[in-house]
Amino acid sequence: MYKCILFALLTLFASKLIANIDGYKLAAGDTISIHVYGQDDLSVTSKIDKTGNLKYPFIGNVPLSGKTTEQVNQFITQALMDGYLVKPEVHVYVSEYRPFYIHGQVKKPGAFAYQPGLILSKAIALAGGLTERASSTWILKRTTNNQNRSIKADEQTEILPGDIITVEQSFF
Repeated sequence: MYKCILFALLTLFASKLIANIDGYKLAAGDTISIHVYGQDDLSVTSKIDKTGNLKYPFIGNVPLSGKTTEQVNQFITQALMDGYLVKPEVHVYVSEYRPFYIHGQVKKPGAFAYQPGLILSKAIALAGGLTERASSTWILKRTTNNQNRSIKADEQTEILPGDIITVEQSFF
């Protein structure tokens, strides 16, 4: 009974406070948590490395990179039903997103922890604000579907995990 309540609270915590981004594709640098109700030895929290795979008990390599948490959930559920568990209750969520990066004319350039709902003005604030030499030209580099693209950004531009923000220098 207590394990059932604990699992329900964990699921609620993961879905409400950690909040997965709809359609978010996992990549190197994300930390995911996989919980299987009643199977502590199958519950894992791991950072995704550059290979994009996770070595999971009984299953072996689980491809994570480019997949959503729902796709990973379905893959693990099906694999565990194939000879290991009758009806596994699996929950997969991102426990920590990969960082975003900001450099150029900000006071504290570097990597910062991503938070859902982040916009460029908040990202600049996290980096200590703009320097005196900062221009109003802000370039955001984003990788989607293995393609890099540059976006001219403004204060309301949404920031995603892995984005690279460049604040250009003003000449006047």
